[in-house]
Amino acid sequence: MVLAADQLTKEWVRHSLQLGEAVPEHGALRLIHSTNSGIIFGLGAPMAVSITVPIVLVCAVLLVYYWYGPIGDKLVNVCLGLFVGGSAGNLLDRLRFRAVTDFVDVRLWGDMHWFTFNLADLSIILAILLFGLLISGLGLRRGTKRQ
Repeated sequence: MVLAADQLTKEWVRHSLQLGEAVPEHGALRLIHSTNSGIIFGLGAPMAVSITVPIVLVCAVLLVYYWYGPIGDKLVNVCLGLFVGGSAGNLLDRLRFRAVTDFVDVRLWGDMHWFTFNLADLSIILAILLFGLLISGLGLRRGTKRQ
């Protein structure tokens, strides 16, 4: 569901807004068509790195999940779905367009903006935060691998 929602919103932005166009033009929260060919938060990186790093991160998360994750825990499964779905959405953009389509622009104060992001980014961040809270609350640690 995350992958589908991410791709549908990005497709809508690509077809509805010109690159750099924002709706509204001014405000604290805007939709703006932008692209990011770098890695996270627009940090520059070669294409090979921007494709490889997310794949390695997803594999690492899956390995941690396999090692520590309670298969029956629905919240952990939601976290995994958010993380993998978001990562797949951004990876698909990189493979198709050589850049990720971003569109949510949040003004923090004055002319200071947070990095422009998309639903995939939001899903990944939510997954990391929720998973961290769950692990700290569940007391999962090395050596408690499920049988």
